[in-house]
Order: sequence, then C-alpha cells, then structure tokens
Amino acid sequence: MSRVSVTTAHTILQGLHEDHINMSKIAALVAAELAVIEDGTHPDYELLENIMSYVTAYPDTYHHPTEDIVFARLRHVAPEAGRDIDVLLAEHEELVAYGREFLETIRAIEEEAVVTRADFLAKGRGYLDLLTSHMNREEAGLFRLAAERLDASDWEEISTRVEAIEDPLFGPALNADYRRLWQRITAHHPIR
Repeated sequence: MSRVSVTTAHTILQGLHEDHINMSKIAALVAAELAVIEDGTHPDYELLENIMSYVTAYPDTYHHPTEDIVFARLRHVAPEAGRDIDVLLAEHEELVAYGREFLETIRAIEEEAVVTRADFLAKGRGYLDLLTSHMNREEAGLFRLAAERLDASDWEEISTRVEAIEDPLFGPALNADYRRLWQRITAHHPIR
C-alpha cells in the first residue's frame, strides 16, 4: 500500500492548502476594513461585499465540500480522528451561515439600513475568528493526518467525487466580477 507523504501530498490536499493561503489574504483585507470602522472612519462596503460574495461563491460551495469528502475518507482510515472531523464539519456549516449573514448585513448597510458599529464589528470579527481558528486546526491536524494516512487509492477515490471548479479569483482566469478585489489583494500581498 503506497502512502502519500506530507511533502508530496495529493494535488487535492495541496489545492486545499493553497485555498487557505488565499483565504488568509482575504481575511487580512476584511480585518483591515474592520480596523477602519474601529477608527471611526467609513470602510469600503463595496469591497467587503465583493469579498463575501467571493467567499459564498467559491470557498463555501467548493472548498468546504471538497474538505468534507477528504474528511469522510479520512474517517475510514483514521477513525480515532472522528471527533476532530465532526468538529470541523460542523464549523463548515457555521462558516457558511456566518458568511451569508455577514454578506446580508453588508448589503443591508449599502441599502442604508441602520446597523450599529458594534453589531457590525461583532459579526465581522466573529466570522474572522472562526475562519482563522478553523483553517489553523485543519492545517495542523487533519491536513497533516490526511497526507500521512491516505494512500494513492484513497486519493483516487476522493478525486472521483470532487467536482473540478476553477477559483474565480485566484485561478487561471480572473472573473471580471472580482477584478477590483484582485487589485486590492495584489496591492497588499504582491503575487510572486
């Protein structure tokens, strides 16, 4: 039985890791806009809407479901990780709900609804805190375990269940809807 090493983990796992790097860039932009609000100035709500539209269109609909498939397979080969898997799967649902709620709040503000600064900051910080801790636990725990315990046949089975979707922001073809967001990301995080 051939094992996939940590350094040569399957391309699906590498893609998920890359998504986390990209989401960290997105999270940094959200944190910067929340800091603007804390300073008492007006944030770029259009940028925040674009960010959360991307999050609900790609990470929530492709990245998390892909992780769900990997974690389901991992549960078969590493049943001792079942509790950690359950926690992270539940957090996927929380992240989707938080993300949609945060997006709805941003859109409400753009339509001139009254939302207190404290409520908006709490929603934004709550989302970022959950996202960051979630990604850190996946990277340190289940991604490492998947790289160590899933073999080539496991990855082959996973790949038959994963839908191949190009990232509309960080993928090979930038979706025009995210051009301004891409410009902000590259201004803050120069692409090598």
